[in-house]
Amino acid sequence: MKSIDRLLAEVAEKLNVPPSVQNNPVSHLTLVLAKELAYAVECAAEEMGLNVVISVYNEGANPILLHAMDGAFIASVNAAQDKAYTAAALRMPTHVALQKSRGGDFDGLTNGNGILLLGGGYPLEANGKTHGAVGVSGGTKTQDITLAKLAADYFKTRMK
Repeated sequence: MKSIDRLLAEVAEKLNVPPSVQNNPVSHLTLVLAKELAYAVECAAEEMGLNVVISVYNEGANPILLHAMDGAFIASVNAAQDKAYTAAALRMPTHVALQKSRGGDFDGLTNGNGILLLGGGYPLEANGKTHGAVGVSGGTKTQDITLAKLAADYFKTRMK
């Protein structure tokens, strides 16, 4: 998979983000940055041979972007949204919340009301704060987790 630095360059080129903008750290999650995250995930998903849906939510667990690749599963739309909501609402990766729901701190937490305890949701954290979350759906559990973590790492790089 491509490095974050390579993805930064590829995203800047594709979205016509001037280097002066891309090299300046941002202070919060914006729609422009959400588009960068979605495109970075799309680049990695294409490399993996996947068609995924990417959802980005803000720190209040409200949607700011929904990006579906051509050929993505229809069911992945709701799943990506619920994963992003879950990661934002619980401020942890969804696969960690799943583990905690099985006899751990969140014992009894179940799917429903926007909560989806499947891998592929990651909080977007930087400087000790959760700024939002990303949800990815369309691959296996491991693939969705990998792509969501890539988005979280990309976000952290942009928030320096």
